[in-house]
Amino acid sequence: MKKYIFFFIAILGCITLNAQKLNIGIKLQKTHFMYWENGISVQYSFSNFKPSQFYLGVDYVTSRLGTAFNSNALKQDSYIATVAWHFRKGKPFHVTTKINAGFFNVNLGEEIFKELPHSAFLLSPEIGLSYDFKQLPIIVNLGTGYNIGFKNEAESPGTLQPFFYNFTIYYELFKITK
Repeated sequence: MKKYIFFFIAILGCITLNAQKLNIGIKLQKTHFMYWENGISVQYSFSNFKPSQFYLGVDYVTSRLGTAFNSNALKQDSYIATVAWHFRKGKPFHVTTKINAGFFNVNLGEEIFKELPHSAFLLSPEIGLSYDFKQLPIIVNLGTGYNIGFKNEAESPGTLQPFFYNFTIYYELFKITK
């Protein structure tokens, strides 16, 4: 576990040396008619390529911090890499588009369910609205997306539903003013 934390801190350090904007936030996500999932989101924009418009990021959302917290709901985790484009550069209000790709895993708990599918590849387009407070280092983002299914229904985890929506609050850790 220590090597993963060190790796994350090293990557974060390298990003801040080259990033024009680095945002870290809390993500609240709801799968339509299913679980609440909460987690963290990190996104950054490079100063030498479409600054404050093109973002790369990573998200980790889990039901362990949402619906499954202190309950018997299934524990599911999503590890997601994102590519985002913010329209209306320089304005506080943005329309955003994202392409998300990642991995979904659910812990079905009981040994009897070991034959059921418990993981899937994620690919989802997302569209949203973002507001960047000029006087505060806070950005709020509201988005909705659709998980594209690559497998038949019987080969995909039952808790992975296609439609989701999310709310993210970012804190700007690193920003170069030009």
